[in-house]
Amino acid sequence: MKFLVAAMEFRLALARPRLLALNVMVPVVLVLAISLGGAPVFHAAAVYTVLFTLFGTFGSSIPLVRDAEAGLFGRIIRAGVPRSHFLIERAAGGSAIDALQLLPALTIATLGSISLNEWIRAVLVLWSSIWIANLLGNLVAAVARSLAETALFSAVAALLLLHFSGVFRTPLPQSSWAVVEALSPFQALHETLFAVLMGTSTELPLGLVLWVLVLPVVTVLLARPITRSLRATRDG
Repeated sequence: MKFLVAAMEFRLALARPRLLALNVMVPVVLVLAISLGGAPVFHAAAVYTVLFTLFGTFGSSIPLVRDAEAGLFGRIIRAGVPRSHFLIERAAGGSAIDALQLLPALTIATLGSISLNEWIRAVLVLWSSIWIANLLGNLVAAVARSLAETALFSAVAALLLLHFSGVFRTPLPQSSWAVVEALSPFQALHETLFAVLMGTSTELPLGLVLWVLVLPVVTVLLARPITRSLRATRDG
């Protein structure tokens, strides 16, 4: 059953061609509108970061709660798939799918601004950020009791973390908020997009590496209460 859940995520995505096309085209249309509209670099980078982050968070949390309400989640766990494996593999598969779906939008946003090596680096930062967003979606789904709550909690959690990541404001250097920003999960994505649009480069922030490594460990440690809460979603 190795990688069973991740493979299932890919099969489900390919089995819904209309949804797959929409997930590619909607970000492309939004990015095109901003790129062709001549938005200032700071605003464009902020909008792209919000778009990509919400895409990953909503794309993880809402389907998970929907599957829990339908009983699919419980059946998979009862079939013998370990709880932690399910959550980690699902996030891995989901983040890979999300990154592929967002690749055209990222390419349009960065078109003509950077070299191939810098574009590849931007793709890796995007993928890592989407991985974090998918894992956060697991945690959000665990505290929600309906699809409406899931959408609300996903938006609030993502926007708060985006705020801490410096997307909506620039903290004073060496202030406490600057430290918070440096350790926030989506600062790397925002800084990378901003640097790309400016035609410059930036160092890989420590916060991204920490979240990429620590959040899976947190997910494994909380796998039992998360799955218990998701099962309660169906009963509630």
